[in-house]
Amino acid sequence: MQRLRLGAALHFFIAIGHVACLFALDEAFEAYGIREIMHQMVAGHVWMLYALTIGLVLAFTVAGLYALSATGDILRLPLTRIAIITIVVLYSLRALAGGIGCIFDFTWLKFFSSLIPAIIAWCYWPGGKERATMC
Repeated sequence: MQRLRLGAALHFFIAIGHVACLFALDEAFEAYGIREIMHQMVAGHVWMLYALTIGLVLAFTVAGLYALSATGDILRLPLTRIAIITIVVLYSLRALAGGIGCIFDFTWLKFFSSLIPAIIAWCYWPGGKERATMC
């Protein structure tokens, strides 16, 4: 259960980091090398970049709450087991894709951006397994 709590804390920390990026969004996109892509994606509607970032903040917060739900620290949220399994799968895929990307174009930012999802998947893994035996 401590691993799930660590996963929740990581999600809340990531959410806070995204809130901080709202004040320097272009610089954050530039650091990840996605500035041009993001601006092309929103076709000049810069407010959409802020809306997307706020959406990510909410998603990371909800993911953290699901970890706390699985530990019993808060009231049980609907579909907790399915949410935990989904989080493990998505973060495992993100870590794998990032790891493969590091092979071809290594930077420390890309490395840590791949390592953190792997750690989160590891943290959430017990939540899916334990609920599987309880349901």
